Amino acid sequence: MNTIKIDKYFKGMIANRGLSGIETENTIFAFLAAANRSYMGICGDLCVSRDGKIIITSDDTLLRLGLLNLYIPSFNYDELKKFSLVDRKTANLNPNLFIPLLSDLLSISSAYRKSVFLNIPEAFKHEHLDRVIEEAEDFYNSKNIFFLSGNRKVLQYLNKRVENSRIFLNVDKPDEETFDFCKNNGFNMNVKYSHVNSETVKRMHLIGLKVSTGVVNDKDLAEKLIKHDVDFVFTDILE
Repeated sequence: MNTIKIDKYFKGMIANRGLSGIETENTIFAFLAAANRSYMGICGDLCVSRDGKIIITSDDTLLRLGLLNLYIPSFNYDELKKFSLVDRKTANLNPNLFIPLLSDLLSISSAYRKSVFLNIPEAFKHEHLDRVIEEAEDFYNSKNIFFLSGNRKVLQYLNKRVENSRIFLNVDKPDEETFDFCKNNGFNMNVKYSHVNSETVKRMHLIGLKVSTGVVNDKDLAEKLIKHDVDFVFTDILE
């Protein structure tokens, strides 16, 4: 199994949760698979273990990926690491697959010179954001790390610590108020692909801001969005 190649050269492809179209999402295997390909960056979802470790997972429970109805934030990381995840290729639990740390994603991305996109939960606490920034600065050049969230207060807090050019507001369909918020704060915009058009991209570019798309796995659609001049396209399988 391999990636689906798009016909148009584009340097802004982002591997969503690693190369999750082939490997189990948000795992070291998925990050390495993406790192060894042409992706400009790798995106991971943040969470926190009971002992305060910043980990990478999009779920609150292990039910979907670990076949256990256990609440992830209620376990220390040493405990979480013992739970095997389902291998996407075999549909069986694989003892080599487990929830990784943020530092794992940062180390891989640094070694392979990939940008990092961190999807921040809306309920993330300020103390956890501080820890994310500290780890990011310890492991990698901070200019290569970007932050996405739908929580505006989270983004405004982040803006006290990082450049607004590295911040993206997650939105479904942008409206006038959304454009004003991004313009006033200097935040970029990550838009659901079905609501991305050339007018939105042009409007953001005119004020020096970027536009990325929600996850796109259809080749023709991705090429259409690239023609709209988007800056980044998140994908599970396209390359």
